[in-house]
Amino acid sequence: MARTLHTDTVPSPAAMSPILGPDNAGLRVAMHALVTWSTATSSRERLMHESGFPLPGDLPAFLLVNQLIYRGAVRPSDVADAIQTGTSNISKIVRRLEEARIVRRMPDPRDDRAVVIVLTAEGRAVAQRISDAIDRVSAPATVGWTSEEFKLLESLMLKLVRSLDALPGAPLSTASGVSLGPKGRNL
Repeated sequence: MARTLHTDTVPSPAAMSPILGPDNAGLRVAMHALVTWSTATSSRERLMHESGFPLPGDLPAFLLVNQLIYRGAVRPSDVADAIQTGTSNISKIVRRLEEARIVRRMPDPRDDRAVVIVLTAEGRAVAQRISDAIDRVSAPATVGWTSEEFKLLESLMLKLVRSLDALPGAPLSTASGVSLGPKGRNL
């Protein structure tokens, strides 16, 4: 069935405006903007380029290496949701990374029936380049900030992350693989 276009009416300004936008700027709007920017394909592709990622254009492989930066060794099923793919696709991504000598599979030391993905020495060098690129790309954002402002932001972000992770099911650490203890250290 063909879709009917309503060309005879002009939407009101209220209908055209966001429900939450600049007029409602607050934490929620700022978090939306930050998360959207940081997960945008264009932002990720820039980091791939800036870091010299050895598999240009392979965004799923780049995202998997990013997860290993923060998680360390990981079971394939534990990282699938974080990189927005299914567990069946993880094997293909891991195979490409293995061919590039960035990761390898090995038995899970906690359960010899399972497998974990780990960075190789070459993979750790790639991961360090990605981490350095993240610092380089984001550094201009805090130019002019005092050390006190930066420490305050860091303290409040850690408090927010811990509060979000205290919700039922520990949603933040479950999705990100990062669990911050009460003293700001990875558990």
